[in-house]
Amino acid sequence: MNEKVEFLKSMGVDADTAISNMIDFETYDEMLNEFYDGINGELQKIDNFKNANDMANYAILVHAMKSNARSFGFMKLGDISYAHEMASKANDVTYVNEHYNEFLQAVKEVYNIITKYKSM
Repeated sequence: MNEKVEFLKSMGVDADTAISNMIDFETYDEMLNEFYDGINGELQKIDNFKNANDMANYAILVHAMKSNARSFGFMKLGDISYAHEMASKANDVTYVNEHYNEFLQAVKEVYNIITKYKSM
C-alpha cells in the first residue's frame, strides 16, 4: 500500500472507500489537490454568507463541503457540514453561529492533513 494512503488512514480518513469511489489512487490524488486548492476560497464564501445571515447560500456551500469531504473520506468534516446544512436549511442561525468554530476547526484539520499529505 502506498505511503500516502497509509498516512491518510492513520489520520482517520476512510481512504479505501474514497479511492474506490474515484476509481483509482491517481484520480483521488488529482481531485484531492483540486479540493485543497479551493478550500480557502470556499471557506471565505461560507464565512461571508454566515456573517450576512444568508442561510440559503450558506446551505448550498456547506452542502458542497459535506459532499466533497465525504467523497475524499473526511467523514468528521462531512458529518459536521451536514449538521450545518440541515440547520441552515431550517434557518437556524443560532445553531450555525454557536457551532461555527467546530466547523472551522474540522475544515482546518482536513486542510492540515492534506498539507502534510501533499508534502510526502
